[in-house]
Amino acid sequence: MTAGALIFLGFAIIAASFILVSVKILQVRPDFVKKVLKYALIFIFAIVFSIIAATIGFRIDDRHSRSYSANLKSVQEIWGGNITQRLPELTYKVRGFAEYENKKTGEIEKIPADIEKNMGIADQKISALIKSNIRQKGLLKYPGYSLSFHGRYLIKNLNNTNENLFFKFRLPEGAGNITDLKVLFEGKAYTADPDFSDGIEWRGSLRNGETKKIEISYNAQGTGLFDYAMGNRKSEIKNLEVEIVTDFAECDIPNGAMIPASQGGDNEMTKYTWKASNIVTGQNISLKFTIPGNYGELVSKLFYYAPIAIFLFTGFILIFCTAGGIALHPMHYLFMITGYFIFYLLGSYMVSYIPIITAVAVSLAVSTGIVVYYAYLIKKGSELVLITLYSSVLFQWVFSIAFFIPEHTGFIITIASIVAFVFLMKRTAAIDWENKW
Repeated sequence: MTAGALIFLGFAIIAASFILVSVKILQVRPDFVKKVLKYALIFIFAIVFSIIAATIGFRIDDRHSRSYSANLKSVQEIWGGNITQRLPELTYKVRGFAEYENKKTGEIEKIPADIEKNMGIADQKISALIKSNIRQKGLLKYPGYSLSFHGRYLIKNLNNTNENLFFKFRLPEGAGNITDLKVLFEGKAYTADPDFSDGIEWRGSLRNGETKKIEISYNAQGTGLFDYAMGNRKSEIKNLEVEIVTDFAECDIPNGAMIPASQGGDNEMTKYTWKASNIVTGQNISLKFTIPGNYGELVSKLFYYAPIAIFLFTGFILIFCTAGGIALHPMHYLFMITGYFIFYLLGSYMVSYIPIITAVAVSLAVSTGIVVYYAYLIKKGSELVLITLYSSVLFQWVFSIAFFIPEHTGFIITIASIVAFVFLMKRTAAIDWENKW
């Protein structure tokens, strides 16, 4: 209580001092106080509209995230989702001991049992052709694709004794319809497994060093990610070669995935190749696909940067008018900032009805037209109209375009700001600020 009372008393003393000083300054320099209040009011206008624009950005981001996630789930259910093709297993059984807990004594005991051990695939060569098949839900687009998978697996008995081996190839997880499933065993159609719906299985006895070849191919549908999962069960892979060819222009290697040995292609297709020998890995081979067209996140970022754009626009007009002796009332600035803000307000709704690029372009045109028209209505000369148009193009149009080129956003914004700064330097270098400020 005492600390709170002292803090309140301190604030009261500071406030009282500020009021007394303000009254004294008002008596001595009323013109100075009016200027301070004018600039403070303009500053408050900019702050208020900046906060509102940033709030709209948060709302757009939340709405986009919820809509994208909900529609993505629907697309994955209808078309197919992230496809995960697991590495097949080759196992054999040996006689050993299994541990179990004796419920009567609570002790761990061992009993004779067959223990499953992993032999590992001696050689595997995988090729996958992934062609984009863009899925659209409303105004949102998703990186759907069609997959043609072919795997050649060499089964080899690496032990010194004859072994009864069990080969298990699981069908891909997350895929839509799986079609054209074909299995060749030693070059002939495989008929020993009559039902492939639970995977492809083979059992047989091989002598030391004896090999068998199994080839599996299928077509499937997916969205967003293809994953050849080798890390679910660590084992030594003698020889591995994976080749993925895709027409997606934007592909990412997810965190924790194996880096390709080579990457190349042309304007239409890109080929990724992974090669390894005698490798034990917990990493998967993965590619994540992205497409242009979903600008929800970019638009929300544009709104997050609204305070910078609004303050630069307002400051640019303010400095130019002060230097040029153009007297504008705070209400003029209020209407100009409001016209500038219409871009954010109108754009936040239009992105829900028309494609986002069109929505942003229309909103920019409407906002700029209103601001320039108001500058004309003020009747302060053609120079104010031109400078208003100039600042709108720099801080609205160029800034907005920058966010649709994410790899160069910061650079473009920096260049636009420098251009505006150099322009003001040139126009105000000879100004006597003592008589203007």
